[in-house]
Amino acid sequence: MLNLEIRRKIFHLLAISLWLIPLKFFPTWLVILSFLMVIILNLLLVNRIGIKFFSTLYRIVFYFEREKNLQKPGIQALWANLGIALSFLLFGRECAIIGVLLLAVGDAFSSLIGTKMGRIMLWGKTLEGSLAFFFSTLLVLYFLLGVERALVVSLVGATVELLPLRLDDNFTLPIAGSFVCFVLK
Repeated sequence: MLNLEIRRKIFHLLAISLWLIPLKFFPTWLVILSFLMVIILNLLLVNRIGIKFFSTLYRIVFYFEREKNLQKPGIQALWANLGIALSFLLFGRECAIIGVLLLAVGDAFSSLIGTKMGRIMLWGKTLEGSLAFFFSTLLVLYFLLGVERALVVSLVGATVELLPLRLDDNFTLPIAGSFVCFVLK
């Protein structure tokens, strides 16, 4: 059986990537409705409302949740969903897709590589994890943005991931990536 952190990051990669479907294919009104529904459901989970009604969903969330987040299950998912929704509203569909990819791919690979192979610590994170973030997102974003813009977005994302910001990186990464995408258009 996979350990908790590997399970979490595989789930994180897949679950965050699901936002690519509505962002790419749904009309704007349906994307906004999807965000509202997911954020409301997320708020119910975080506040432990409807445990009996959502018992299967709670079991899934608890299966992937870190011990430090058990008092507010799904809090990091809430931050991610809020960050992606805000990116969509502020910077548009195409740039929100870049923010989703930055969060899904970069955060997953930085954590997996950083926890398994990281040795050099910077602000509580590993240099190896930051490099994994940079190179994994560069590879994915290259096909959408070209080399120059992919380099800039990946560098900004890796920096945001590395810095000890007070806000959750699940919130800041999609916004940072979408913002840089918007500026570089």
